[in-house]
Amino acid sequence: MLNSKLISLASRRLCENVLKQNLNHLYPPVFQCSPILNYHQKPNSKPSIENSLGYHESSTSINKQLDKNNNTTDNEFLVRLKSDPDTFGNPPEKDILDEGDIAEEKYFTEQPTHSQKLSTKQYADIIKDLIKKRKIKEAIDLVEIRMLKEDRVKPENYIYNLLLGACGRVGYTKKAFMLFNDMKRRGLKVTGGTYTALFNACANSPWPADGLQRAKHLREMMLTKGYEPNDTNYNAMIKAFGRCGDLPTAFSLVDEMSSKSLAIDDGTINFLLQACIGDKEAGFRHALLVWRKLVDMHIKPSIYTYNLVLRTIRDCGLGDNEVTQDVIHKLVGRSCPSLPDDLQNMKLLESGETDPPNEEINNIQISDSAPTNPDASIDIMSRPNLMAPVPHLGNIVSLSEVTKPVDRLLLVGGCNGFLENMDQNGCKPDIKTFTQLLDCIPSTLAAESDLMNAMKKMKVKPDVDFYNMLIKKRSMRFDYDNAKLVLNLLTENGYRPDLITYGVLALGCKTKEECLELVEEMKEHSYGLNPEILGAMLKQACFHGNFSYVLHIMKLCISENVQPNKKFMEILTDFKRRSKYMSNEKKFSKSQEKSYGIFKYQYKSWIEKVEIDDSTDIHPWQQFRQTTDGEYKYKPKDTARFKARHTSVFKFKPFSSRSRSR
Repeated sequence: MLNSKLISLASRRLCENVLKQNLNHLYPPVFQCSPILNYHQKPNSKPSIENSLGYHESSTSINKQLDKNNNTTDNEFLVRLKSDPDTFGNPPEKDILDEGDIAEEKYFTEQPTHSQKLSTKQYADIIKDLIKKRKIKEAIDLVEIRMLKEDRVKPENYIYNLLLGACGRVGYTKKAFMLFNDMKRRGLKVTGGTYTALFNACANSPWPADGLQRAKHLREMMLTKGYEPNDTNYNAMIKAFGRCGDLPTAFSLVDEMSSKSLAIDDGTINFLLQACIGDKEAGFRHALLVWRKLVDMHIKPSIYTYNLVLRTIRDCGLGDNEVTQDVIHKLVGRSCPSLPDDLQNMKLLESGETDPPNEEINNIQISDSAPTNPDASIDIMSRPNLMAPVPHLGNIVSLSEVTKPVDRLLLVGGCNGFLENMDQNGCKPDIKTFTQLLDCIPSTLAAESDLMNAMKKMKVKPDVDFYNMLIKKRSMRFDYDNAKLVLNLLTENGYRPDLITYGVLALGCKTKEECLELVEEMKEHSYGLNPEILGAMLKQACFHGNFSYVLHIMKLCISENVQPNKKFMEILTDFKRRSKYMSNEKKFSKSQEKSYGIFKYQYKSWIEKVEIDDSTDIHPWQQFRQTTDGEYKYKPKDTARFKARHTSVFKFKPFSSRSRSR
């Protein structure tokens, strides 16, 4: 019996020692307590000798373990804690937030209020006001961000047509077709206005090749879907294909309109003339055919028609001489000509029974006695006029020398004949008409004086642009004194010279003294120099080989903080190269050789000081990808009404800053 008690006591002592060691190894001493160590002690009893000895040993072990734990790092403690056999399972992982889940939760939790949403008309009014201010980016964001994401309103096709029209007018072709694709994905109805806006975007594209490719694809899409274009769609297609360089398709579309009995008005003719302007080689010849079509169909031309004809006179030629002679044969013979073979025999102009052609046309040439003064009083039939109701050649016997705008203007009656034709059709010329006539009349003081007298007679007041063109015209023929006199006319008519005025005046600054005078006058009018004005002066200085003048312009770049552009540096580099060649060939005098040495020495230090503007051209769509400052809110307008077909003209004014603060 005694032996069994001793064995039991020994086993308890052994278990107690093992437990002490495990606790000291696994847990800090602060987690150990005497009730656990002395579990065999009865309550309210005195501790035995064995218990006292065990407690003393345990305290000593705890102190040692505490000292040992103080010397361990946090990482060691965490590693030991992780290896604890009493810890079960893997530690909890942190939740990884998915952006898609956050956006989805935000979509369902943050519902827009009913008062936050506007009607279609209200959204349309805001978009129209932004478009009117050329804030294309803000107008697009209003639909793509506010309506779709914030207000969660489904846009109607009318909203998309507004954006397509805005992108089309500014030539933002890529975005227009992106909106069109988004419109189709949403299942919105594609109307005639949608196609018109897209073709207009193709016509105004900065890259004609891209615009033509998109226009062809869009036309094929229309045919595939069986959409029947209206007259507005046809006009937009003519404009797109004509401006992008596909003249045969533009003329064939007019024939297609005629076959479908659609109205061909002056707007259609104007778009055809725009197509003619795109052909610099033979655009004037095509314009003569289009004009004859207008006369035969008894369409009354507008001021825009005459201005477009002047554009073809100024910018386009007659093309192949043989084809031109064939066309003139038909024009003078009073037969309504069809298009020549080089335009694939299209049916733009139908033939009719008229008098036989004039046989003199094969030897057409501008005779030496042809008048250069458009106001000279000569017989009307002796002056050629292919725009008259009955076209005639007068004393012109050959077209081989018709290469300049002056010669082409003579073929339509000269300045007087053109203005008389306008008067016969009830069109009053505007300032744009006279500005274009200025580029087409002979470059003489008499012709310019006659043109200004005609302006005064017809009560058309010149503007600053007209005077700028007159200054440039005189400067280009080296008539600098008379060019400066135009500046007096400008101020007498109550105008203030602008920066372009001084730019064209800089073309006539032949000496350093004239340059100083112009710079001083610009400072009096609070204008600063720019690379274009300094470049015009530099060109004159380099042309005359004036080293002192060139060095002065180089100093102006530094003193006026003007960054020379690529064109400026090309002029200066070419002058430096030519001067080096002249110096090597011993073609300079002693004074010129000395000036060249000074120029070489100062050029080295100047090129280190000056900062050259080598920036590339800005992307044409960059302005429509940037957001401008300003907040716009809807202001109700009860008088606004939608129109059935054309774009409505809603207007509103943004809230003032005071009303925003409320």
